[in-house]
Amino acid sequence: MTRRSLGSLVLSTLLLVPAGFAASGTDQAKGRFKQQGDACVWDANDDGPNQCTPRVKGRFKKSNDSCTWDANDVGDDQCRPVKGRWKKSENSCTWDAKDEGPDQCNPRQPRK
Repeated sequence: MTRRSLGSLVLSTLLLVPAGFAASGTDQAKGRFKQQGDACVWDANDDGPNQCTPRVKGRFKKSNDSCTWDANDVGDDQCRPVKGRWKKSENSCTWDAKDEGPDQCNPRQPRK
């Protein structure tokens, strides 16, 4: 009887472990980057693989009276600083808070 109980326990464990791994693999956060025209935008209500990767990761976030760049966040910009513009330099698109004029590049353009 002990042999049968031990066998049932091992079999039960082997059947439950993969199910636990499968459940944790499907619990992905919603949201993905989607290509919309010439832009790569974050869609928080969609899931699946990203369709593109934006040229610059991050977004402007509002915090009290300030508007700052958060390079580790995704989503639409919550604000845009009064002064500054996106500047093209070689193969990159960077924010220059001390410059004025129209943007020279689009940080939401998909990487190639």
